[in-house]
Amino acid sequence: MSTVFERIINRELPAKIFHEDNEVIVIADHRPRAEVHLLIIPKEVSHNFYETDSEILTMLDNKVKIIAEKLGIVDHFQVIINNGYCQEIDHLHYHFLSDRGAENLHWLNR
Repeated sequence: MSTVFERIINRELPAKIFHEDNEVIVIADHRPRAEVHLLIIPKEVSHNFYETDSEILTMLDNKVKIIAEKLGIVDHFQVIINNGYCQEIDHLHYHFLSDRGAENLHWLNR
C-alpha cells in the first residue's frame, strides 16, 4: 500500500509544494512546529534512516543546502530525522525547520 508521501508525489493527495526535482519533493508540514517547517521527501522509497543507502542520504543532505539557500537562511535552520522513534510515516524524510525565511516561501502550486 502506498504511503501518504507516495500519494503526494503521485498527485493523489494535495500538498503545498516548495521545491521539486527528479529526486525529491519538498512540502509544507501539515502540522508545523516552526514558522518554516518543510518536509524533504525522496521520491525513491526508503522506510527509515538506518535502511537507506548512503548515496540517498548524501543527496538529501545536499537538498538541505539547496533549500536553505532558496530561503536565504544558510546559517539558521534545524534538520530532524526520525528513525522509528517519532516516525509517523514509513517513508524516510527530513524535517527542515526555522524561525526565519518564511518571506521566501513561494509555493509551486499556489
